[in-house]
This record gives sequence, C-alpha cells and structure tokens, in this order.
Amino acid sequence: MREQKKRVTSKDELIPFLDTLERRYEAACVAMGTANWHSYAKDSAYNLDAAKAQFAEIFLDTSLRNIITEWLNISGSLADKHLERRLELWKRCFIGGGIYADPEIARQENALQEKITNFKLTFQGQPTTRAKASNALRQEKRQPKRRMLWNVPGQISKATINDLVELVQLRNAKAKDEGFPNYYSLSLYLHSIEEAWLLKTLNSLEERTRPLLDTFIVESKKKHRLKNFGPWDFDYVLREAVSLPDKYFPADSVFKVIHQFEKEIGFAVDSLPIKEVVKDIPYGGLSLAIKIPKDSRFLVNPTKGKGFYGVAFHEYGHSLKAVHTNVEYPIMKGFEWIPGAQCAAYEEGVAEMHAEFTEDTTWIKEYTKVKEKELTKYIEGRSLPALFRLRRLLKDFFIEYEMYKNPKQDLAALEREMFKKYLLVELDSNEQHQFASSIWYVSYPCYYQNYILAAMIATQLQEAMSSKFGEQKLHNRKIAAWMKRHLYASGETTEWVERIRDASGKGLEPGAYLRKLGIEISQHIHKD
Repeated sequence: MREQKKRVTSKDELIPFLDTLERRYEAACVAMGTANWHSYAKDSAYNLDAAKAQFAEIFLDTSLRNIITEWLNISGSLADKHLERRLELWKRCFIGGGIYADPEIARQENALQEKITNFKLTFQGQPTTRAKASNALRQEKRQPKRRMLWNVPGQISKATINDLVELVQLRNAKAKDEGFPNYYSLSLYLHSIEEAWLLKTLNSLEERTRPLLDTFIVESKKKHRLKNFGPWDFDYVLREAVSLPDKYFPADSVFKVIHQFEKEIGFAVDSLPIKEVVKDIPYGGLSLAIKIPKDSRFLVNPTKGKGFYGVAFHEYGHSLKAVHTNVEYPIMKGFEWIPGAQCAAYEEGVAEMHAEFTEDTTWIKEYTKVKEKELTKYIEGRSLPALFRLRRLLKDFFIEYEMYKNPKQDLAALEREMFKKYLLVELDSNEQHQFASSIWYVSYPCYYQNYILAAMIATQLQEAMSSKFGEQKLHNRKIAAWMKRHLYASGETTEWVERIRDASGKGLEPGAYLRKLGIEISQHIHKD
C-alpha cells in the first residue's frame, strides 16, 4: 500500500515513516470521533462504517505491521526513548487495531450499536427512554412498579443477545490468533493492566465490602417493610436514605457551576475548545476527544440531581485532559479508538478526580444551597451509593469476564449468579435478562474494571492534592497547573502507572478508595 510498503533500512528512514503513518492515524481518529459524535448528538449525517474503514487501511496492512515489529525488536539500540515508546505503542495498536478494524467485527459492532442506540423502548404501552425510566425508578414508591421500570432495558437485551454472543465469539477468535486465551485477556494486556493483579484487587474489594452491603440490605428491608429486596429497590432506597434533594442541583445550571469551579482552581475555561451538550444517550455521559488538543466534546444524559452533576464534572474532566495534552506525536496523544493507544482506567480515573470534588463537604456548602440538617444526614450515609456502585460494577465486570471465557454458557443464568454474588439479591429464572442491553459490551468492550480502578485512582489523587494543597484545594489556582504537569501534558509518553506514581508518590492501591467507602476514615473529604 503506497510508498510505506517499502523497506525501512535506517533510523533516518524510520522517523519520517512513523510521522507519515501517524498523520494517517490521526486523520482516522478525527473521522471516527466525528462520526460517533453525530451518531449520538443526531446533529448531522454520519457513516461509522466509512470512518472505521480508514483504520482498516492502516491496521489490516501487514507490511506496515511487519516494519513496526522489525524495528521494535532492535529499538533498544536506537538510543531514543521517545522513538522506542512510539514503536511499543504501535505494536499494541496493530494488535488491537487489527481486531477493531476487522470488517466482520466492525459490521457486527456498528449494527449492534445502531440497534441499541435507536431501540424504541416502551413502558406500559407508552414510548419511553432509558433516562425517563431511570428517573422514575429512583422516585417510585411502589415496589411492583419499580420492578417493571427496572425491567425496561430487558426489551433491548432480548433483541440483542444473539448478536452480542456472535460478536464475543468473533473477538475471541481474533484474540486466539494473537496468542491470547480470549479477548478479555488480550484487552487487559493492551491497556497495560496485569490480569492476576486485577483479579486479586477486585476479589479483595468484594470481600472487604460484602458485610457493608449485607447490612444495608437488611436494614433497608426493615425500614421499607420489604419482604424481598430486589435489584429494582437499590436506586429508590439509596435516594431515600442518603441523597440530597434534586432541587439543590438544578440541571440548567450545571455547566455554569462547572465553569465557575474549574476557573477557581486555575483552568482558563472561557478559552478552552470544549463543547457541552445535554442529550438522551445510552450512557450517563460520553466524552469524545475529536482532535487532541483542539476539539473535545461531551454529552450528558438529562437525568437529575447530584448524580447528574457528578457525571457532568466527570465528562468535563475527560475534556480537560484532552485539551491540555501537549505531545508532538499522534500515537502518544491518547486517542481512545484503538485498543492499545491508552489505558482507559487512567483516562476514567483522572476524569473521576473532578467528579470527586462534588463529594467534598466544603464544595457542597459553597456551590449549593443545601441546608445544614440535610447535609449532616447525607454525610452520615454517603458512602452507601459508592458502595453500591462498586458492587454493581463488580457484577458487570464478572458477567463480561466470564462471558468471554465461555460465550456458549447459559448467560442468563450467569447474570443471575453474578447478581446474587455481588449485589446479594436473587433473580427469578423467569426474569428477563438485561446484560445484552449494555452498549458498553458492544462499543467499549472489556471496560467495566476501568471504572473501579478509576475510583481508586481518583480518590488516591484527591488525597495527594489534600496532602499538597491542604484546605485550599478548592480555591488554589495552582491545582490546574499540578494536574496539567503530572497527569495531562505528557500524554502517553510514559505508562499510566508511572503517571500515578509521579502525582501521588506511590503506585495505585485501594487504600484511599476503601477509606471513601467508610472502611477507614477518608483523608480527602473535609470534616466539619
């Protein structure tokens, strides 16, 4: 394919070869980001297949991959750390990109994404959306109706399960061609996450937090006079137990509040190339770095309350990183599309670091009109939503992890087993499965562990900020400079674990996260 198929015989030839290749790669990333944006924003025509074809031209070209492999094998003799890093990232991307751009997989992914995104949901015979069902579920007092609302996504799952299984099998086949037992193991390698360490960490978190969830369910059954506690009860009970009233978080003020706060810690928000949109989408929020660092956009689902603010802060955090990345080489900019080009857990972690600010007692006092009595009650129980989220993510992770290990098993039974183990609730075998309604399994496969690791990253970084900046961390304009220097600017020039160590002074560990969950006293949340 073109001149790049020639043999690269020297370092002087290698550098322009990579430069040309990376310009093509960046153009493909921009095209894919733009197409995805239009597919969710519904503001212009788009063609996901055409966008993905640009990646196929690169990652299905074996001659290009062979050149990368040849030079990576002797990269240690090049005496050029940046060049060696570029080659390492290209190696990973040719593995991940070969699967991502595979025509059969791409067709299946795109068709399934379209089916889920455009699915017409109904509730009691009337059209509805995920956002409407979710908002109603949080507020519905009658348990039978909560159960019906919770089951709404099952309509999608019933229609997509066979397509999802086929997609899993296609990905697994490609992973085995690369020498991995399944696509999940391959994905963890591409994200630079050690599989054994991950499983040990997640199992430890499950063990440490199980008694807390069990106690919460027992107490909730008594308080709400529930004979049985189902997964449809969590959102309502948590809202009744620990939420702050939605009125203190007006949806139409969310971006104003974000801008005000981020400016307070030193970001020049008025001049940043960030676009913000509220839109009904299959996610709580979605950030897309269209062209790093010149164009980043995000959408947030029109939900309500403090959770809506947390999602919006999180997505803005993604955009802040994108527009402050300052590296020359496109392969090091951290575009999300090709597995191997970034560590998604790190990306989610530095974004969640911004959402964590909304958990700070002082922040709540300064940016909302919450009453002291309501705040005191919230502080007493606010670890519960984080606990539930962790256990729900563990459930989602292990469903997918086990699905890739054996996609031919009874997946509905697997889902029931995971609900029982991680959420401590039992589902009737006649209950409609829901896992295949998750667009994450389609568009962001093997992703759920990233949110757990992200929570660990975010809380560890918040503790590091508290240690460095003290009580002024909500008002110190040096915070932005600290984030940019340690977490944003360098892009993928170093591995994510080293960036965490550089910013916090230690490798990633669950201590700060467990403290947030109430297993130890949190250091980063201000106490009255």
